[in-house]
Amino acid sequence: MKTKIYIISFLLIIFFLSIFLPYPAQNIEEAYCSLSLSAILGCSPLGENMISVIFWGAWQTIITAVSGRLLASFLSLAGFVAAYMGRKITFDAVSRLSEALMTIPSLMLALSFGFLWGAGQAAMILAIGISEWAFSQKWLLGRLKEYNRFLFIEVSVSSGAGRFHILKEHLSLFLSKDMLFLFFIYFPTSLLTAAALEFLGLSSADKISGLGYQTAAYKDLIMLHPNLSLAPVLALLLIVSGALYLKIKLKFN
Repeated sequence: MKTKIYIISFLLIIFFLSIFLPYPAQNIEEAYCSLSLSAILGCSPLGENMISVIFWGAWQTIITAVSGRLLASFLSLAGFVAAYMGRKITFDAVSRLSEALMTIPSLMLALSFGFLWGAGQAAMILAIGISEWAFSQKWLLGRLKEYNRFLFIEVSVSSGAGRFHILKEHLSLFLSKDMLFLFFIYFPTSLLTAAALEFLGLSSADKISGLGYQTAAYKDLIMLHPNLSLAPVLALLLIVSGALYLKIKLKFN
C-alpha cells in the first residue's frame, strides 16, 4: 500500500512540475546567465533555463528507463508462459537463450541496434529491455521451479487440471507480484544504463536530451560553470536514490 502511495505522489509531482516548468526556450542573449531567483541553476550555453532543461532531461531519461524495463518485463512474462505451457525442451531453450544474452553488455546491444536503425531512444530501449530481460528471465525460471513444488500445484496437476487453468487460477497472483518486484529491483539499474548510453552519445537527437547526454555536454565547463556540469549529475543521483528507496520499501514491506 505504501509503495502505491509513493508512486502516486511521484506522478503528481511530475504532473504539477510539467505545468509550472515550460519546455525550455532558447535565448542566445541569456547564454551562461548568472544564478538568480528566476534561474536558480543559471542558463545553458543556448540561454535555456537550466531548471527546465534538467526537468525535461530527467523526464527523457526516466521514459527511456521505464520503457526498457517494461520491454524486459513483457519479454520475461512471455518467456515464463512459454516455459510453463511448453515441455521441458521449451524450458531449456528459454533458459539457454537467457544465459547467452546475459553475457552480452547493453552497450554492445545498443551499438548494434544503433548501427541498424540509427542512434536514438528506440535503440536504447531495445538494448535495456533485451539485456535486462536475460536476468529477469533467469530469475523467473527459478521461481517456476519453486511453484511446481507447491503442494496445491501438485494436487491440481494430479487431479487433472490443465496447465492453462493452473497458470490462470493459481500462478497469476504469484507472477504479478514477482513482475512488480522485478520492475523495481532492476529500475535503478535501468536508469543508470539509460544515462550511460546517453553519455556515450546514443541518445536521440531531440531538442532536450537526457541527463546522461547533458553530463557529457557540460563536463568541459566544470571549472567555468560548475552549476551546468553538476546539475544533471545531482538530478540523476536524486532520481536513482528515489528509485533505490522504492526498491528497499518494496523488498522489505
